[in-house]
Amino acid sequence: MAYMDITTILVIVLIVILLGGGGYYGRGRWY
Repeated sequence: MAYMDITTILVIVLIVILLGGGGYYGRGRWY
């Protein structure tokens, strides 16, 4: 598939938020 499933995208985003502490742009940015 050229494009990922929406479920896969949601899971990846959720993991990134949990591990990254608020997103792609650096830890603590939203605090």
